[in-house]
Amino acid sequence: MSAYNEEGVIRAKMDRLLEIAQAYGPATIHVYVDAPSDATASILHRYADRADIVFGQQRMGKTFGMNTLVKRSNSDFILFTDANVESSIDVARELAAPMLADPSIGCTTARLVYSNRKETATANLGALYWGMEEAIKRLESRIMGLIGCDGAMFMMRRALHVSPPPHLIDDLYLSLTILIAKSRIVSVDHVEVFERSATRPAEEGHRKRRIACQAWNVHRALWPQLRRLPATSLYAYISHRPIKWLMPFFVLASMTSLLTAISLKFGSAPALIILAILVGSYLLGACVSVPPFSMFHSAVRSLAGIGIGTIESFALRKTYTTWNPATSVRDQERSRPAP
Repeated sequence: MSAYNEEGVIRAKMDRLLEIAQAYGPATIHVYVDAPSDATASILHRYADRADIVFGQQRMGKTFGMNTLVKRSNSDFILFTDANVESSIDVARELAAPMLADPSIGCTTARLVYSNRKETATANLGALYWGMEEAIKRLESRIMGLIGCDGAMFMMRRALHVSPPPHLIDDLYLSLTILIAKSRIVSVDHVEVFERSATRPAEEGHRKRRIACQAWNVHRALWPQLRRLPATSLYAYISHRPIKWLMPFFVLASMTSLLTAISLKFGSAPALIILAILVGSYLLGACVSVPPFSMFHSAVRSLAGIGIGTIESFALRKTYTTWNPATSVRDQERSRPAP
């Protein structure tokens, strides 16, 4: 686990990791502390006698931290998790079981559930989207294996670990290298983990921007190998990943074509009215928390973030080696009573 500013959750997370390790059997806990500006490091000092805690002196990013920790572990299986993810005590045993039973499986992942969907339209929209994403993953898992997994919590065979470059997102990179190695990733659907999502449209838009940029950077780095995948796996990858990241441009092209067709058929006035309704709905959603306007506003911000992230990756070659967690999530975590 790599941790930055996680003072609101890190004590509960470490206590749970100790319980998970004890329930699993022989296991070690490794944590990289990425030079936080809050009390995360001082809290983690209290666990230095029970876990391998590496305190970074300057911010290097999650991927650098994870690579550092893997080198310090001697385990055959490696469990990766995020600091703000909640799970049951038996999660490590449940994720290890499929790999122990089937050597063709190189990685297992838990099913992520967003726990705060009722708080705002942004959180509700994020939960709805993630529900569809998990449904796609379950289909992939049954048919051919997952095309990538989320970094909330997954376990992989150490023999398949290929250290990602520090500027690339580690969970997608590792997932795709496992796929390239002709090993399978499966979703252990009955194992659920829980995480809070961003509740503000601007934060969710920025998160989507960062993820899209990182995803395209991983795509460019691994495409020479990905393009040699078997036809079914290549189709699954392109249809689930690159096409999804191009969605904002498909939506923009579709709306432009629709408005152009209406203008050519009925004149410019109806097209302008529709455009005014869309713009008005977006602006209204920014001002009031009234569905469907607030959800429409959040959806547009999310799509815009993905589009901007795509442009940043291809046109600017931007990377997100380090980033700050969404404050709307962390503020709520800090407000929880201390365990």
